[in-house]
Amino acid sequence: MDRWTRALIAGATIVAALALATPAGAATYQVDGRQKAVDADAGTYKMSGGLIGRWVTTSSEEVATDPYYETTGTERFRGCLDRRRDGKCGANDPSGTLSFSFRLWALLAPNDPTTLIWGACWHPVTGGTGDFRGAQGVLTFVDWQVGDSVRTKYLGTITTSGGNAVRRTATATAAMRTGC
Repeated sequence: MDRWTRALIAGATIVAALALATPAGAATYQVDGRQKAVDADAGTYKMSGGLIGRWVTTSSEEVATDPYYETTGTERFRGCLDRRRDGKCGANDPSGTLSFSFRLWALLAPNDPTTLIWGACWHPVTGGTGDFRGAQGVLTFVDWQVGDSVRTKYLGTITTSGGNAVRRTATATAAMRTGC
């Protein structure tokens, strides 16, 4: 068997395993959007796009500073998943809280550690309440410096444990503190 055939079989096996692991009646949504700092020092952000609501960093620990700045921690989102992409939380939009852990990597300017060159982070879902109870998924964020501010975009998937099994796409926002 050549390597492409083995890779195809491995990929199909992973997809099948994930399909079996998803609960009946679950719905998976692709989300992407932006996160805007409300008070970066306090770790509070406003989400727009697929996720509409408030994002809060609940803990953060510096892991490394060289060659890249790295932190880990926890975060919480309170709001909704905007399935219709109409910019508001409606009656049929899943809502509640989502809890995340995160790992952030960033490259800071060598002569000015307050200036971000780039940042990226990974945010797996660790829990949820309301319509997000039993949710699974992961978001990835990308950060870059524009003038005195950091801009953040995110994308990922959220699988809710109940509701309509039709897969839909939604736009979402997420960001990070000094990069995530």
